[in-house]
Amino acid sequence: MEIIRSNFKSNLHKVYQAIEEADFFAIDGEFSGISDGPSVSALTNGFDTPEERYQKLKKKERYIVISKVDEEERKRREQEKHAKEQEELNDAVGFSRVIHAIANSGKLVIGHNMLLDVMHTVHQFYCPLPADLSEFKEMTTCVFPRLLDTKLMASTQPFKDIINNTSLAELEKRLKETPFSPPKVESAEGFPSYDTASEQLHEAGYDAYITGLCFISMANYLGSFLSPPKIHVSARSKLIEPFFNKLFLMRVMDIPYLNLEGPDLQPKRDHVLHVTFPKEWKTSDLYQLFSAFGNIQISWIDDTSAFVSLSQPEQVKIAVNTSKYAESYRIQTYAEYMGKKQEEKQIKRKWTEDGWKEADSKRLNPQCIPYALQNHYYRNNSFTAPSTVGKRNLSPSQEEAGLEDGVSGEISDAELEQTDSCAEPLSEGRKKAKKLKRMKKELSPAGSISMNSPATLFEVPDTW
Repeated sequence: MEIIRSNFKSNLHKVYQAIEEADFFAIDGEFSGISDGPSVSALTNGFDTPEERYQKLKKKERYIVISKVDEEERKRREQEKHAKEQEELNDAVGFSRVIHAIANSGKLVIGHNMLLDVMHTVHQFYCPLPADLSEFKEMTTCVFPRLLDTKLMASTQPFKDIINNTSLAELEKRLKETPFSPPKVESAEGFPSYDTASEQLHEAGYDAYITGLCFISMANYLGSFLSPPKIHVSARSKLIEPFFNKLFLMRVMDIPYLNLEGPDLQPKRDHVLHVTFPKEWKTSDLYQLFSAFGNIQISWIDDTSAFVSLSQPEQVKIAVNTSKYAESYRIQTYAEYMGKKQEEKQIKRKWTEDGWKEADSKRLNPQCIPYALQNHYYRNNSFTAPSTVGKRNLSPSQEEAGLEDGVSGEISDAELEQTDSCAEPLSEGRKKAKKLKRMKKELSPAGSISMNSPATLFEVPDTW
């Protein structure tokens, strides 16, 4: 059944029921993504740090908008007394209740290359995106305790060697072939499913649907590594935990994912140079400049600077020395470049004591305090153990030991009656914290997987 604006209210109870019964949720906002907008080169760089990429996407947010209600918009439209606009506004409020229901369920949320989807969902239905990456991580894990990115999953062992193309359409096709077994999807009467043979790519609902199919196929494939093998691996299985809360980072050469549960990877980049040059220069000029150094990779920063990656780290010193007497260009190491950027940041942040207090006051948006409190609670009572960057050893004999089939209790209308997601009373925040505690107890396994077992099945690697 297709839920659209005209039948949304009358079928909202069916949506709630589906949320209660679901094992996991697959989402897709169908955002045009980071490639759209004023300048692709200004928005992406192969040597972005996770913090830099977050800030670029955060600025990019103004170009991509989800329908969402806030009080200022509500008041403006009410003043216009336009009946049709008011009705659309109320519909948008209604959809925010669905997002809250999914978040409150605590169940696994799946997407494909989903960083933008997560950022915009948090921004539009909860609170404005935090100023820095660490706060964004805390806010996100508070709202969605368990996220899984199928693009990262497909790019990691044991899938990496047998999946050549991780774009969603190609991934869906590959997972229909050996050694994978695509799930058989049966729809209830009156609820026709998408037909994957006709491909409705870049329609958000269809993309979310095939993302879910891809996850099921890959999760079930992991069951083949168990002894005895398992045909079906659920969304609550310990086998998929290594992929939790790691979101794929697109077009970053050596940092494959954003780690929501801890520090991000910090590759050495001792083979990378920062080069500044005249605006007239082209890529061919850079290749000519570094022609003596063999194979290089160029990542443009702007019209007058770029990162150049050398194949041999020991060549870096030679390259830097060649620019000492050059007038038109300058070469420095990546470490020197980042050090100077850090110094500039520190200078800008040398405010008066009152200035710091004022900044802290603004940063702690009172509308978001309940979610910060929830997050404080969640950090001490998480659904899954904090992820480590190292290996995860999994004991097949104890896989899925003692896991519950679902989360008990229904989502009450009272919990979903919020029309503005950020303006939540403190008492409601405490209620949700208690709910998280109850859910955590219900989801905690009676047994655990041995982390000292020699049977390492797969891992999300430190470097690629």
